[in-house]
Amino acid sequence: MKKRIMFLVVTFVIIVFAVYKIIDTIKLSRTSNISIVSEKQGKKLSVSVVKGEEYLHKFQVNSLINIKTPPQFAIWIEDLNGNYVDTIYATSKIVNQNWSKDPNNSAQGGKIERKEALPYWMYKRGNNKINPDIVSSATPKGSSIISNKINEKQGGYIIFMEVNMSTDFNEYYPKNVEKGKDNYSGGPWGSGQPALIYSSNINLNSTNKIYDLKLIGHSSPDGSDGNLYKDLSKVTTAKSIINKITVEIK
Repeated sequence: MKKRIMFLVVTFVIIVFAVYKIIDTIKLSRTSNISIVSEKQGKKLSVSVVKGEEYLHKFQVNSLINIKTPPQFAIWIEDLNGNYVDTIYATSKIVNQNWSKDPNNSAQGGKIERKEALPYWMYKRGNNKINPDIVSSATPKGSSIISNKINEKQGGYIIFMEVNMSTDFNEYYPKNVEKGKDNYSGGPWGSGQPALIYSSNINLNSTNKIYDLKLIGHSSPDGSDGNLYKDLSKVTTAKSIINKITVEIK
């Protein structure tokens, strides 16, 4: 009798796990539609983010547990002179600095910072505040289409997207690097490979309504500055986090 009960319990657990995996696979294959509720006047701007092979990353919680985590990213616009204008969208972890705690970090909750996560956007944004309830959400588990509005006062803008994955280590950006080294990226719980930056000029008055963002470089590995680094020779799998980014003006 006990063996039968044990068999039924094990069978039930296996079925539940299988169903969970099927549902999770279906969710990952879907494209999330994120519409920013905005009172801004202007044209509708839609950003299509197509996930790449490395979009979900194995994150080792401890010796027994690992999970698949998506990247953090931000999308924003600047004027043609490179001055920050507005944030179109940013994932909630980066906006709220709500990170999983490094066991060696004595800080509590919201005091935890990861300066290496999206430093290019953070430095560009400066003291400009954004409303996290409006322009942020949990990172989509797969491809997404993000819609917002863009002011037409200026015909031309530069649109950027910066994307980063936690603990995305490779040979040049390993986890155990001494702080202060050029390839230091936050330690064992840091970024590993630095955040990547994609960009394109857009013209609201042009007949061309669709633009592809191109990879133009990476940001500071340890988040100590807001510079753009164009040498991508040390970046490997991070280039496959995102497959394609397309902007459409309507």
